Amino acid sequence: MPISFPNELRYAVCPLCGASTIVKIGVISYGQPVLFSSVEVRVERVPELWKCNGCGSAFVQNVLPEELARKLYAEGDSTSRWSTAVFECHKPHEIIAELSRLCQNGRQHLDVGCGEGNLLDFSRERGCITTGIDYSITTKERLELKGHTWFSSFEQLGAKEFDIITAFDVIEHLYEMRRFFDECYRRLKPGGRLVLLTGDIDCQSSRSTQTRWWYVGYPEHIAFPSRKFFEGLSNFKIERWIPTYASVAYQFPFYRKVLSCMKRIVTMKKYNGMPSWSPDHVLIVLAKE
Repeated sequence: MPISFPNELRYAVCPLCGASTIVKIGVISYGQPVLFSSVEVRVERVPELWKCNGCGSAFVQNVLPEELARKLYAEGDSTSRWSTAVFECHKPHEIIAELSRLCQNGRQHLDVGCGEGNLLDFSRERGCITTGIDYSITTKERLELKGHTWFSSFEQLGAKEFDIITAFDVIEHLYEMRRFFDECYRRLKPGGRLVLLTGDIDCQSSRSTQTRWWYVGYPEHIAFPSRKFFEGLSNFKIERWIPTYASVAYQFPFYRKVLSCMKRIVTMKKYNGMPSWSPDHVLIVLAKE
């Protein structure tokens, strides 16, 4: 039996920019079973997708309290839901090309939300000194066996600084977006780069499907920053903005169509769908100013 959790956290203002001009788009229907970082849960309130007219971002109302979410992240094993393929075989070529440019010999690389360390493996093979942050204690031994340094939070890093900080499929989980960017700014060396991969709330499929966009169909995904939000960051400048996909497999229409049909059959049409026919993620490279 899934455990019932009080998803009662709501925002009076935009949690990304603080603007009060927020509007409800509609309700979100999660697929079944509802998994939060591999832990099966039952939410008590209907989640809602809202949009900020100030920064153009979207966010979820009726979410789990942050303390409870952290507990579930620590207990769960979210890596069981994603591909274990070698990083460069799993990600689109434009992502690999950009990371190859940045991950150079001797550079200090921090990966936030590192999971089993596939991105860190890629970076270490190119001569980087690799460190990962992940809430899940199950990742610690796996990372250290591969030669990476593991921490569970920014606070444990001490005075360490980095040339590159990456956060792939992370910022959509954040409760305090501004705090995250402030922390990354503080940890980056002068001229350092913050590299993000996340769903693109401004993409065609998001605009056309709104609450049924597949990327909002996960209870962990609670914040969807727009390009306007990133342009408003005071300490970072957008160096690259590259539309892409979450996985190289999603670039092949036949593969996506088959998976979509299978998911709809298995979940009795409760599933929100597969990634779209056009890029619905974005790779963002931010330069520290």
